[in-house]
Amino acid sequence: GKSTLVNLICRFYDVSDGAIMVDGVDIRRYAVGDFRQHIGLVLQEPFLFFGTIAENIAYGKPGATRDEIVAAARAAHAHEFILRLPQGYDSLVGERGQGLSGGERQRISIARALLINPRLLILDEATSAVDTETEKEIQKALDNLVQGRTTIAIAHRLSTLRKADRLVVMDRGEVVEVGPHDELMAQEGAYWRLYQAQARHVDAEQEPPAQPSNPLVRQA
Repeated sequence: GKSTLVNLICRFYDVSDGAIMVDGVDIRRYAVGDFRQHIGLVLQEPFLFFGTIAENIAYGKPGATRDEIVAAARAAHAHEFILRLPQGYDSLVGERGQGLSGGERQRISIARALLINPRLLILDEATSAVDTETEKEIQKALDNLVQGRTTIAIAHRLSTLRKADRLVVMDRGEVVEVGPHDELMAQEGAYWRLYQAQARHVDAEQEPPAQPSNPLVRQA
């Protein structure tokens, strides 16, 4: 359901029934190219192409100045690791970001979205493919990215969505619950069950290994 939702919002294809409204206007009334200019998309697997770091960041805004590119990278918490590369912003990366870690590729993708300054931002599992420490860095970058714009965030890690004004819970392609975190937790429905299950999983991962109840004692 979530992939279909992203495709419909971006108008990769249109709805066959009903309508998707933005600011009260059916999105089919906008020219596709004009509409997409106002959308920033950060995916689970960001697409980078063969070229320099600067070219990848400026992909959605080819005429961007170096100062604009650096400012976007700083806001995306990417500036420091970029400077550690052999040629900094002029360092070449391989197709699909070969040579960069998953977290580094994601921060380049976030910098790209920041640079185009979209009115509508879509985050599709933006932190699901990285480790916990990298997720914290990416989350800081995302906090900068979502400021002042409508954001649609899709995630299975529910902890990343707690600050959302409204949560939409989908099950088998159907919307089953809508509301803020506290309200959905109080209902003890589908969202509550998912949240509790994830919390138990995290607690289990953090528990130290159990010690044997009757450890063997070496006799002298």
